[in-house]
Amino acid sequence: MAHSPDAAAKLLQDVSASTRCSRGVVLFGAAPFPESLQISVPVLTIHGSLDGVVRFSNFAVARHLSQSTTCRFATILGASHHSLVSSAPSSELSALDLAPETSSTEVHASVAALVKDFLSSAPSGALAEAEKLAAKLSTPVTAALELEGSTMLGHPACNSDFPTNPTCKYTKWPDHSLPFGPAPAPSPALPSDCICGSPWVIQHATKMIGGLDQSSMPTATVVSNDAFQDVSDTHPFHLPHIFNSCKNGDTACVLNVTSLTMPYAKAGDLFPNATSPPLSIYEFRTKIKSREAIWEAAGMSGDSSLDSNMTMCKAINQLAYDWALDNAEASARAKFEKDGEPFVMVDDKVATIGITGPEWIKDELVYARTKAADGSSQIEIQSWTFEVGNTNGGDVPWFYPVGMHYCKLLSPARAMEWIYTDGLRAKLATA
Repeated sequence: MAHSPDAAAKLLQDVSASTRCSRGVVLFGAAPFPESLQISVPVLTIHGSLDGVVRFSNFAVARHLSQSTTCRFATILGASHHSLVSSAPSSELSALDLAPETSSTEVHASVAALVKDFLSSAPSGALAEAEKLAAKLSTPVTAALELEGSTMLGHPACNSDFPTNPTCKYTKWPDHSLPFGPAPAPSPALPSDCICGSPWVIQHATKMIGGLDQSSMPTATVVSNDAFQDVSDTHPFHLPHIFNSCKNGDTACVLNVTSLTMPYAKAGDLFPNATSPPLSIYEFRTKIKSREAIWEAAGMSGDSSLDSNMTMCKAINQLAYDWALDNAEASARAKFEKDGEPFVMVDDKVATIGITGPEWIKDELVYARTKAADGSSQIEIQSWTFEVGNTNGGDVPWFYPVGMHYCKLLSPARAMEWIYTDGLRAKLATA
C-alpha cells in the first residue's frame, strides 16, 4: 500500500532494481507518477472511489498520463483507502480517510478477484469491469482539468510573449515594459503543444462578462482568446484588449477579444494536502474587458453601470459548479448530493484600493463554511471584482488602462475535486 505518489515511486524503484516480483506488482491506494511505471514488470493499481488519503483525482491523472501498456488501473466502488487492506491505520492517515460504503469483507473479496485476474491467463472479467469503472469515474476529472487548462495533465503553460504553439494566436498587448525592458525568452523554448490559456475562460468567462446576448438590440458576437501570465507582471505589462470594432446592428461582425488569466495554485483550508494535494487551482485571477467596453466596441451605447453588478463573476462561478455537477460520474454525484456540502455562490464584492493600488490580486476567492436554513452546512463562495470605466470609449494611451472587469473565478476542476472527495469530508471523515 502506498500513501502518496512518492511512496509508490520508491516501491516501484525498489522492484525495478531487484529480481523479485517478476510476475507483477500490485499497488493499493496509490497514484504512481508516470515515469515510475516505466518498469519491466506489469503493474496493477487498485483505488477506492472514497479514498480520502490519496484523492481520486490523483489516481485519475496517473491513469491518464500512463503510457505503459503493462500498467492497469482498477477502481472498487465505495472503498476507502484503508478498507483495501487489513492493517490498522495511523491516526494521521485515518483523519484524512473517508468512511467506506462497501464492507471490508466485500472489498477484500474484490481485491482478491482483481489480483487473481491480473495474474491469470484465463481471467474472470472482474478486472476488466473494475478498469471500466476506473475509466468512467476518471474521465470527468481529467475533462475538468483540461477545461481548467491544468498543467497537471502533462503539458506546460505557454508564454504568450514568445509563442511556440501555433494554435494560440494570442496577440501581445500592450507590448510595453518597465525598465529594463521585457523578460528574456524561456530557455529552452516551450514545446509546441503547450497550453495557450484557460479553455474555461475562453469558452465562458469573457462572453458572460460581455453579455451581448443580454442586449435588446441585434449585436455582434465575440471570439475570445486567453493567455496565462502573472497578472502583476510589468516586463512586459499584460492587459485584456479588444482589437476591432463593429457597427451597430452588424450581426455578422465578430469582436476579437483577449483576456489574461493567472492560475493560482493553493490547497486552501478545506482541501487537506498532507499526502496528495488538490491538482486543481484555488482560483483563476482573470482580467477581462468590461461589458461597457464590449458593448461599445459592438456599436451599442453603454456606460459604467453595466459593470456595477455584483453578480457577474458570481454567475461564472455558478456555471463552473453546475458544469462539475452535470459532468460528474453518476454515482459520484449521487454520493455528493447525499453526503456532501454544496457550494453556494454569493454576490461579488468590490476589491478596495490600498496604499500600493488595487487590492484585487491578493484578495483571494473566499470559501466559507456556513449554515443553511435547515441547519446543514454549506460552502459559500465569494468573488472579488474590480472594474474600470471605459473612458473616452477606450481611446486612451496604453498606460491608462480602461474598460476592465476583473474576477476571481472558480475552476470547474476544483469543483469536481470537491464533489468527488473534499466535499464529503465533513460528514464522512473517519476520525
